[in-house]
Amino acid sequence: MASVSLEIKLWMYIYVVIKVTGASSCGNVYTPAPVVLAGSPVSVSCSIEEDCPLTKGKVFYVQWRIDGQVVPRTYTYQESNMTYSVLIPRLQDTSASILCLVCVQEDCQIVDGVEVKTGNPPVPQNLSCALTLVKMPSLRCDWNPVQEIKNLPINYTLHVFRAKSQKVYAVPPGQHFYVVPRDAYGYFSELEISVTAANVLGNTTSDPLKLTPLNTVKFDPPSITRIEAHKYGCLKYSWSLSETQKWLQLTFIVQLRLKTVSNQPNKDLVYTSRQLQLNPIEVCSLLHWTDYRSTVRVKYYATSEWSEWSDPKTATTLNKAPAGRLDTWLKVNNQTAQLYWKPSQQFRANGQNLSYSVDSKDTKKRLCVTTETYCFFSLTKWDKKIFLRARNEVGFSDHNEVPVAVHRNKGLEPVSNFSVHPQSNTSLHVIWKSPAFSNVTSYVLEWRSLCGTTAAPLSFTLIHKNKSNTTLTGLEPSKPYEISIYPRYVKGIGRPVTVLAYSSETAPSDAPELNYEEISRSHLKFHWGQIPLEKRNGIIQGYRFYFWHNKNEIKEIMTTETSVEVKDLQPHTKYHALLSICTKGGCVNGSFSTLTTERLDGIEMVIFVIPACIGASLLVIIIVFTCFGKQERVKMCLWPIIPDPANSSIKRWTTTDSLQGLPAFKEDKDPVLVYLSHLSLLDMTEKEPFKSGYVKENQWPDDLNIHADTQSCDLELERESVPYATVLFSTPYQINSSNPPAYVRSESTQPLLAGDEPGSPPPPYENVPRGGAVSALNRFSAFSQSTQSEESDELWEEFPMLRSLEVNHI
Repeated sequence: MASVSLEIKLWMYIYVVIKVTGASSCGNVYTPAPVVLAGSPVSVSCSIEEDCPLTKGKVFYVQWRIDGQVVPRTYTYQESNMTYSVLIPRLQDTSASILCLVCVQEDCQIVDGVEVKTGNPPVPQNLSCALTLVKMPSLRCDWNPVQEIKNLPINYTLHVFRAKSQKVYAVPPGQHFYVVPRDAYGYFSELEISVTAANVLGNTTSDPLKLTPLNTVKFDPPSITRIEAHKYGCLKYSWSLSETQKWLQLTFIVQLRLKTVSNQPNKDLVYTSRQLQLNPIEVCSLLHWTDYRSTVRVKYYATSEWSEWSDPKTATTLNKAPAGRLDTWLKVNNQTAQLYWKPSQQFRANGQNLSYSVDSKDTKKRLCVTTETYCFFSLTKWDKKIFLRARNEVGFSDHNEVPVAVHRNKGLEPVSNFSVHPQSNTSLHVIWKSPAFSNVTSYVLEWRSLCGTTAAPLSFTLIHKNKSNTTLTGLEPSKPYEISIYPRYVKGIGRPVTVLAYSSETAPSDAPELNYEEISRSHLKFHWGQIPLEKRNGIIQGYRFYFWHNKNEIKEIMTTETSVEVKDLQPHTKYHALLSICTKGGCVNGSFSTLTTERLDGIEMVIFVIPACIGASLLVIIIVFTCFGKQERVKMCLWPIIPDPANSSIKRWTTTDSLQGLPAFKEDKDPVLVYLSHLSLLDMTEKEPFKSGYVKENQWPDDLNIHADTQSCDLELERESVPYATVLFSTPYQINSSNPPAYVRSESTQPLLAGDEPGSPPPPYENVPRGGAVSALNRFSAFSQSTQSEESDELWEEFPMLRSLEVNHI
């Protein structure tokens, strides 16, 4: 009764969802599946009501708890407004109480909750069974264990179904495999096997597995018992299973793998056949006199797993004379010939120890015998064709004699646009253009490694006449190759086109040593040598020469030469130099050098100073002589003579004095009449000598430069001013380019000496001829020299202010 009551309680515990009592009515908790599989993820959502008093007008957050434990926030998220969710990756216990709480600061209130229970255990996965054929054959089945629930152990049961029977085997606790007894199956009978996982909550069963036990066998590695070379190009193999499986007389799938050894092509040959264990395997179309290393493996069914490969065994095919054609390339230089050859795709050596002979049937002479793939010999003018033959231990073949024509004409038209481009680290792509209007029969592309040791001086390949590109493979990276192409004609060989190429380029392995060649106070000359070809690792693109005195001012020179000269240096200064060598693959720095330029010695200083002193002396002498020769002109330009008003008077200013120190006028123009604007009285007493500043300011009126043109006369007439005195000058005291004024007039309104009416305008003035006397004016006849002294005295008495303007000998 107790066990029945417990079981009823458990079932009620699984399928009844218990709501958390006492929770607030502010929200609802929802889960898609209240009963989930053990170990499955669980998703629960909590919706908060809008008018919930716990959240209205408050800052809150939602907290989840599982069985009283707070769920980390990394598993919680907000689905939408007022809806919050939690995702539990795996539910381990039989049940869990999940609560939704609303928290304001540290105060948390339960809103709602749900209890989630676990159901049946997970389904077992990856069930597999395999038959093992040993002394005691066994069929073992394995599967992946399911996730166990705490306090709920899982028990496994294996079910084996045959055509007319069914076996059920209980698996020991904690074990995830089971060996099916021998009486439950047959080697060739079909079985259906499944496994069931069960606990107190329920059980689950895996998908059924259908199989034939023998198809699941992985046999032990077989062995090759015998290899027989019974005919040319064939080998016969006898094999067997291991000692524990040899009793099986069945038809197996057998795979034989052959691999040549020594210098033969390293290529696997795989032969697959289905046959009995006792039947031998025959493999043909093999190379003659060639060693083959062979291994074998077996399986019973197409879907079965292969056994491991057997231990290798080696066998040699039968030997026979060489067969097939050899590709040849003959280069003739006068009477010297170089013959190269290599096996074609049809050539079969049929042996290991090959030798070659070159014969001339024209002279019936053997030219060369060698084991190499090239030969150098001399030709006579009668040799038109030579023959190459290969032999091995068996001897020569009657059908492998290769005729080689001797072409002495080698200056025919070459190809054009020949270029080589890297394709990979070990290959080059070669492109060319066929000669125009030429009957080319084929092309010969040859290449030679310029460093290292190779089996032959060069390699070559024959190319069809219709091709214009090819790819060279098997090259060494970062190694230089000299590549040439020859067009072949019916009557000769075309001129070669040769390039230097690398399949790949890297930075040089070494850099040249930097040496100085010349050193002086103002320039340095450096030189360096070429690095060895095998250390270049590419085509040298140039040298970078760095030169500096100050690290902030580094000078870089890029050059392709092996020397460089630096000029305009400072004497007795330390300079640093660095050399870098570059290819397309990179650059490497070379040696570092520090040099000091020479200082100026005594002789150099004398040579420099003496010419400088002589030049400076000549310049000084020229300047001095120029100053003495042009003393007056220089003096007038630098220090012009200005009359001293303190020691002179108007009466003593003569024409000669006014001209002294003035430069010659550039233009000869007629004097310009200028009216005197006012009259200045000069105190001639010695008590108050004139000051130079006063004379310069008041000696000449402001309107002195007003020319007596028509406009000036009109202006004077408008002011109704009558000139009453005129002072005549033959030359002015001005330093400018214009001629001096010939007439000066005052603005006095006093009546003139003559009896003319005050309102009558003055007559026009006459031009004063340069260097001559001033013409007498009718208007001012009273001032001429022919006037009687009595009349002059009378006039001076009438106008005492004019007495100071009396100038004699004008």
